[in-house]
Amino acid sequence: MKRLLWIFIMAVSIIVSGCSDEETQQISCAIQVPSDGETIQVRAGEKLFIRGYGKADHGQIVSAELKVAGSVIPDVTTVPFYYGYSLPEDQAAGELKVELTVQGETGVTASTSSTVILAIDLGPQPPKVGTMTDSRDGIVYKTVQLRNQLWMAENLRYLPQQDYDVSSTDPKYYVMLDYDATTELGQGFLDAYGAYYNVPAALQGHTLQSMESTQKIQGVCPEGWHIPSITEWRNLAQYVVDAKMAASINGVVDETAVGKALASTTMWKLPFDTEDAPLPTWIGEAMEENNATQFNGIPTGFRACAGEEAWMDLTYSAGWWSSTAGVAMSDFAMPVRMWATDGVLGTSSEFNPGVGLPVRCLKD
Repeated sequence: MKRLLWIFIMAVSIIVSGCSDEETQQISCAIQVPSDGETIQVRAGEKLFIRGYGKADHGQIVSAELKVAGSVIPDVTTVPFYYGYSLPEDQAAGELKVELTVQGETGVTASTSSTVILAIDLGPQPPKVGTMTDSRDGIVYKTVQLRNQLWMAENLRYLPQQDYDVSSTDPKYYVMLDYDATTELGQGFLDAYGAYYNVPAALQGHTLQSMESTQKIQGVCPEGWHIPSITEWRNLAQYVVDAKMAASINGVVDETAVGKALASTTMWKLPFDTEDAPLPTWIGEAMEENNATQFNGIPTGFRACAGEEAWMDLTYSAGWWSSTAGVAMSDFAMPVRMWATDGVLGTSSEFNPGVGLPVRCLKD
């Protein structure tokens, strides 16, 4: 009997020992996102999303610890998890180590890590102002660098001649309200608003280009500069959006309202017949908030090529030529336009080539 009892006790002991979690629980963990060695394009202040898992052959995983750059993330305590790690504003490019440790209910632990390469996207840089000199007449112009575009920050004032008649085929050069440029008042208008050109004068004999064309047309611009295409104008508008300069209403950004960031802080006036209540996204409203880009777009109106009134919309609209032909009417040109009663940069208009508009030159 004693022998049988001893055998029974030994058998129970073996069974208990064989089921001990302390000896048999196996756990593992993994960082699925981001993967080890991955290069990630991020912006400082944005979030890096991290996904982690844990696994046990039996029993439970009772805790998890996530470290990023050596610092414990207190928000992550269990697995699985999907966590958005906010990168510091001063986050530097280079290696970033992500570590995960999990612990089973018996105290067994498992660890893994992932080292990623951060490429910091600094986003659009702020405007950088400068100057350039037109070698033809010695006039010095303000310039502004906006992303990869270097723009004149003033309307071109090059005036090889002054015209008073209109044409859609011959080059014509105008001064606002047809004041004689040799007089003090005429020179003042030229200095303030720039010269006005019809399309033949602006393009200097070159043909308007299709929307798909990437040809740079110097036209009336100084050497090394060109008449911007509609695509290049639209890239300017996109910069305003990307640089978070678009206007807002009650804190809600309107990404179509890029005009305020391009318009001057003075000179704009609302038309007398404006019936709608002004909105904060309008160029002519709260003008002190205009011109975040330093582009300094002023209201110039345009010189008409038909009708009784030669000069129109002088105080509440602006416009500049592009080198792009119209879509609906290929013999017309596409200008860009802004209005005091709106916040958009209009890039879908089509004007008769005989219209007189200012020019903004873009560096090649």
